[in-house]
Amino acid sequence: MKTRFRPAPVAILSCLGVLPLQSPAQSFAVLNETVVSAARVEQPLADVLPSLTLITRTDIERTQAPSLADLLQGEAGFEFGRNGGPGNVTSFFLRGAASTNLVVLIDGVRTQVDGFGNLTAIDIPLSQIDRIELLRGNASALYGEAAVGGVIQIFTRPARERPGAHGSATVGSRGTRGVTAGYSGRADDLSLRLDVGTEHTDGFSAMNPAQNGRVNPDRDPVDRHYFSGRLVKKVSSDLDLGLYTSVVRTDVNFDNGSSPAVATDVQRLSRETALVNVYAQGRLSPDWRSRLDLSRGVLSTRDFLNGQPNVGSFSAGRLAGDQNALRWSNTLAQGNHRVINFGLELNDEFYTSDATSSGYRTRRQMTGYFAGMNQTVGALSLQGNLRVDSVDVNKFGTTAVRSWDQPSGLLGLGWKLSPSWRLSGSVSSGFRAPSAGDLSNNVDLKPETHRSGEAGVSWASGADSLRLVAFQTRTDDAIYYQNVSPFTPINIGKVRNRGLELSGRVQWLGNSLRYSLVSQDPWNETDGTRLARRARDYGSLDLTRVLGATTVGGRLYVSGDRFDSGAIDKTLGGYTTLALYATHALAREWTLRARAENVFDRNYQLANGYNTPPAGVWVTLAYQQP
Repeated sequence: MKTRFRPAPVAILSCLGVLPLQSPAQSFAVLNETVVSAARVEQPLADVLPSLTLITRTDIERTQAPSLADLLQGEAGFEFGRNGGPGNVTSFFLRGAASTNLVVLIDGVRTQVDGFGNLTAIDIPLSQIDRIELLRGNASALYGEAAVGGVIQIFTRPARERPGAHGSATVGSRGTRGVTAGYSGRADDLSLRLDVGTEHTDGFSAMNPAQNGRVNPDRDPVDRHYFSGRLVKKVSSDLDLGLYTSVVRTDVNFDNGSSPAVATDVQRLSRETALVNVYAQGRLSPDWRSRLDLSRGVLSTRDFLNGQPNVGSFSAGRLAGDQNALRWSNTLAQGNHRVINFGLELNDEFYTSDATSSGYRTRRQMTGYFAGMNQTVGALSLQGNLRVDSVDVNKFGTTAVRSWDQPSGLLGLGWKLSPSWRLSGSVSSGFRAPSAGDLSNNVDLKPETHRSGEAGVSWASGADSLRLVAFQTRTDDAIYYQNVSPFTPINIGKVRNRGLELSGRVQWLGNSLRYSLVSQDPWNETDGTRLARRARDYGSLDLTRVLGATTVGGRLYVSGDRFDSGAIDKTLGGYTTLALYATHALAREWTLRARAENVFDRNYQLANGYNTPPAGVWVTLAYQQP
């Protein structure tokens, strides 16, 4: 089977025609926002060299997305696969990289994954998020092992200046109901924020019984309960001490179409994550900022079959994980044009599984040392980052102890052609070590190694912006699970992706318009197939208009076809979905929001045999004490 790189559709170039003739003096709040993920230093969004998208609290409340995956869908470079509705197993793909090849951070702290590298951050409630920085491309030189597809950095909501209560109530389709409540405020040198919430939906059958006779056609409900708290003490003008904690428990019914499952089975997965992070941050000198984080994360996943614990050969059984982490990060300003960052990260993780056919006990330790510099010289911007990571994995009960030491690097350049136009480019290297679960099935696995490059042009003027990027990534010794028995992970050889990525926003006839379009070629060079669940072409169009006290809008998402497991006989068809949303300020304290999802009730799949949400409508009443 042959493949070749296909240039982006003509639509990418035609979008360049939306550039309006506006004065650069016009202000645009988003472009002036400060971000930190692109270089581990504070930068205006308009000045970053790597490809980064900022999603603000306003965006979250405007779109009213039901989950993190649904919120990010439509952003350039982001795709996801899901085994049913929100709450079910979800895979994120950044720039076509596997779900295990990205890092999710919460307030700068690396979130825990399960023993196989699967994401647990899919359960984080959006009500607790202040903003998200979506960094596309290889970021191993900044964030270490596995950050080769990119980084999703989540910042939780801080305390408000004025003390007060807040909350919301949601009702909607498929028996959905949810309640949140909280309190936030500052007093003297203390700030506090508390949030609690619960959600329930009757759901829908996760799998399609017409495609699999072993599937139970009943609805698969989802319940989620969560709590978070933040306490910050300002010791002095140069020192803050803080504590953040969160607990999320999700119970989700699912379908298992594999033998020996039968159509009357009721299967449920209980998943609980907890995080505690204490930190100190401040200035060691007028130009030297430092932060020290100490965190502990706990993960527990339990599989139930017909109300009883399930540890059969076709289940995950009970998975448990503990993660202790230490992070020390620093930024040192040298004049107005140079910033240096440096630090270290230590992670100690322990995983257990009691599944009868794949149980294991494994310890995974990671140590990373990093340094970087951002320099401007006239119209030229330079970013350089270097990191060295050591990964040690010990599978208990065997003599298998594996260790890897791997450097990662990034070099980026930017050239400002005018106040509005800039050229940029970067090259980078990185790696991903096998997970604890991977090595429990194959102790001979080698780390993946990655090489990436991108070049782009960006434009910003007033309230409008555009970024067009050509990118390429190559992976050696990629780790994939075989599609045939015994389903063990192996190093398959080479995979790669290359393409064009367009994103931007424009003010047009009183409307705010955001758009993205990606044309890529994610390919497994070893067996000549397209990478599973990645489309060659996808994009979105998001339009918002303010009408007095009411904001209305919609998001159109379009995706081409995909292969499911790299097999051409399991093609997932292309699809188009439309979501509509509206927000109306009832009073100073009260806001009414409404959302309609999959308006045209399209029938599509993100994973072969699994259903996706049909059309639905939800209404939320929110309260914020002034």
